[in-house]
Amino acid sequence: MTIQASQQALSKSELERMVLAYIRMLPGSQHVQHVSIRARAQTGRNWTVLEIEPALSTRADSEARNAISALQAEFRLAGEDA
Repeated sequence: MTIQASQQALSKSELERMVLAYIRMLPGSQHVQHVSIRARAQTGRNWTVLEIEPALSTRADSEARNAISALQAEFRLAGEDA
């Protein structure tokens, strides 16, 4: 298991709240009401965004998922091996 020392472990609900707040700051994404994350079995980043509701435009979704990669590098899903 490889985890960067700087990564902070958060619960699933904490991560979902953080990602939701982060996404809502992005242009074209202020209307987002819910974000679901799930554990990721691959090495490295141990979680990924499963769903953003309501769905974003293709451009906004791409921008949101690119921006989320910064959070994935900084935070890990607590209790999950990656």
